[in-house]
Amino acid sequence: MSSATASDPTLDRTPEQTPEPRLGDLWSVVLGASLAGIGFTVVQVLEKITLLENPGAELVCDFSERVSCSDVLNAWQSSVLGPPNSVIGAIMFSVLASGALAGFLGTRASRSYIATLWGLSVFFLAFATWFMAETAFSIRSLCPWCIGITTAVVVIAAALTRIGHRTGSFGDGSVGRLVARAVERRLDLAVWGAWWLAIGAMLLIGLT
Repeated sequence: MSSATASDPTLDRTPEQTPEPRLGDLWSVVLGASLAGIGFTVVQVLEKITLLENPGAELVCDFSERVSCSDVLNAWQSSVLGPPNSVIGAIMFSVLASGALAGFLGTRASRSYIATLWGLSVFFLAFATWFMAETAFSIRSLCPWCIGITTAVVVIAAALTRIGHRTGSFGDGSVGRLVARAVERRLDLAVWGAWWLAIGAMLLIGLT
């Protein structure tokens, strides 16, 4: 009777671990959310052009006093940096989409580049949060496209956090260790989800 030897490959197998999402899958999330964001901002640009040509025009998303794209786009907060926010948003989404496309196709981006994209997404989200606060408590009217834009930015920031962790883009210092612990415990997803819910709660409080 023959017996298994130490060279038997079946003896060296270890229990399989749940595979993590591939980098390509994470980049596809960033790409999809960025393309959606571009779509939302392009619609806003077209609506802004319509209002410039005819200030009294009614837009397709003018549903009521509390849900009105016209009120939002005519507010000074919608052009706080000079150009319409939608134009700036389209540019930022395009930058994020180009980086995501490269990553999805297998291009190995530098750690500093990925960290820059992550920082851009967080800044974008902070700006969107400020604008949604102005929408809720100052403009007192909601543009549905803004909800889509803000949601897209939250998704991008969450995915780029995972990408940055997987590629070591946050370094080995305190920031890198903090992100690593959060990702290992899935607390990063909880943070981004809570941020999105906080914006929703703010809109609910301000517009009701």
